[in-house]
Amino acid sequence: MKRLVCAAATTGLAITTVLVSPAVAAPGGPAEASRLAPVPVARQLDNPRQLGLTDDGVLVIAESGTGGDDCAVVGGEQVCVGTTGAVSIVRRPSKAQGVTAERVVTGLLSEAGPSGIGATGNDAASARSLDRIFIAKDVDVPDGINGLPEEQEGSLLRAAAGQPAVVVADIRAYESANDPDGQGVESNPYGVLDLGDRVLVADAAGNDILAVDGSGEISVFAVLPNVSGGACDTRPNQGGNFCDPVPTSLTFSRDGDVIVAGLGSLVPGAGRVWELDRQTGAIQQTWTGFTGVTGAAQDQAGNLYVSELFGGADGAGQVVFVPKNGARATLPVPSPAGVVVDQPGNVYVSAYSLSPGTGLGAPGTDGQVWRLTKRSF
Repeated sequence: MKRLVCAAATTGLAITTVLVSPAVAAPGGPAEASRLAPVPVARQLDNPRQLGLTDDGVLVIAESGTGGDDCAVVGGEQVCVGTTGAVSIVRRPSKAQGVTAERVVTGLLSEAGPSGIGATGNDAASARSLDRIFIAKDVDVPDGINGLPEEQEGSLLRAAAGQPAVVVADIRAYESANDPDGQGVESNPYGVLDLGDRVLVADAAGNDILAVDGSGEISVFAVLPNVSGGACDTRPNQGGNFCDPVPTSLTFSRDGDVIVAGLGSLVPGAGRVWELDRQTGAIQQTWTGFTGVTGAAQDQAGNLYVSELFGGADGAGQVVFVPKNGARATLPVPSPAGVVVDQPGNVYVSAYSLSPGTGLGAPGTDGQVWRLTKRSF
């Protein structure tokens, strides 16, 4: 399962690149004139992934970077590494439009092919304030390449704006020593959420959520259930037939518990979203029927917003609106990743999350963050 998210994502981009602009993403026509088209908040981001909000409403963006100048052949493919990963912010995101995000943490490991598409790096950042930024990292520096901060590999980092990141906990080492899901040692730290008294890390390959306390001690918060039913019942996996849950993002629920998004191994319909008790990690609610979930968030009314990396009829990506009561609706968003919702109900989603800031060769395909609301659906 290791690297499943980015490996599958890069494969998908190689197959198809569909241009969707915010101006035309929302449905049109007289009967739908009240629908609000998404607004691009930030542009020219390098592989933007998970999103967060500080306590005072600053938008936090994890940029996985574009790899680097040191390259090696790994598994028959050229892999380039460097320190192009970053954490960026947008102040007053509810008013911003098309801005260049402010990079407040730099020098983070990044790994990609020569094009910089679908980079692996810091896939998530969570910050209660800009003096307390936590970062989830997953990079492998190829053998023979030296001079890079390899201590960041597979770790939870902490930084403050304008200051270098330091290692808080080695997530990969914990997986190697404990293997909480019992399916063999595989680790891909992909989501992070600062609860205040501890920090949660979603290990996508480990199929678990880990908790890291103030002294850097790691414990198991939750091991997510394997997915059964439908195509998963005929999918061979670790001696049985099931789909791995693959947690990809962490956000707060409307009442302060934890929303977890699950990729479901990209099997159609196997994607899940769970609400976990913030104290015990127990599952309180499960939403089903998604495909390739890479982000999820809940607004104060209880509505849920779910990003499907390759969702939609054309496989280009979409966000699914799951109202507290009523039918689901969808909105085309190209290769979406992280989703967060602010107190007034503005929804922020990473778009073109597998794109470098220079784009994919067509105008408007650079990494972006869009703002929308429930009226966009």
